This record gives sequence, C-alpha cells and structure tokens, in this order.
Amino acid sequence: MLVASPVLADPNFMRSVVYVLEHTASGTLGLVLNRPLDVPLGDLWDECPEALGGEQLCAEGGPVDRHKGLLLHGFTELEDTYQLAEGIAVGGDPHQLHALSEAESSHHGPRLFLGHAGWQPGQLEEEIALGSWLVREAHPVLLLHPQPPEDLWQEMVSCYGEATEPSVN
Repeated sequence: MLVASPVLADPNFMRSVVYVLEHTASGTLGLVLNRPLDVPLGDLWDECPEALGGEQLCAEGGPVDRHKGLLLHGFTELEDTYQLAEGIAVGGDPHQLHALSEAESSHHGPRLFLGHAGWQPGQLEEEIALGSWLVREAHPVLLLHPQPPEDLWQEMVSCYGEATEPSVN
C-alpha cells in the first residue's frame, strides 16, 4: 500500500491510502481506499442485483477513468472471475456474488471503485524517492471493506514501520 506522506500536496492524493493492484515495468495501478462515496450501488450500476442496489459500497478509486468502475470482491472461487491478486477478484455472476456476500462478512466485498490511480514506468519510484509516499504492507481486508476507518490515513502514517494490521470495524 502507498500512504500519502504529510508533505504530499497533490489534491488527487492528499491524505490518501492507495492499494497497489499491479506494479510492473509497464507502470503501476492502484485504488484509493479511503474515499468512500455516499451513493447507493444501484445508482451507478444498471445490472446491480436488487438486494445490493441500496448498499453503500462505492468509493472514488482515483483520478484516472473516473467514469469507469471496477467491482472487486474476495470470492475467487466464483465462476467467471479474474483473480487480480491473492484473495482479490473481479467479475463473476452478480447474483451468485450477492448470495455469497450475504453469507459472508463485509471483508469479502463487493466494493465498487470509480476510477483508479496510475503511474507511468519509473514515476512511482521517483515519487517514493522524493518522499511523497510511504510504503506499507498491503491488507486486502481494507480494499474490500465498504467503509474503511475514517482515521485510516492517520493510522497508517503513525504506525509507519510497524508490522501491525490496521483495525477495521
């Protein structure tokens, strides 16, 4: 995870916590965790299962492609899913996803991210070297939890260097 350092002044990332989904020679892709949106899922997704329509599972994922959404979940065994990382998937039948999400805790999602964060090759490494980002251990539970703690950024900055897992309600 990337935690915006207190000196990072870019309004797109100020006080943000970013979960890195992919970091390769082609660039980096991540999602901002701590910008939940006060919008029901059904208002953004036409094919949303009725029972999930009123759920507040949406977040602003970053400044790139804000008109596109990515519905993530932790049900990697669901048919027709694509596993993005260990315990993190996208896709699958929405009705099966709903049934699984009702039976499991909110720590498996689903969670809809609008937009994403992206860096060109070498850009993120340069920003880290300049002190813009603190690098932390990734915790998938934070990625999939619909309402991350309000003080997540402060917690991640203050515990920098410690191997503790952030608390989630």
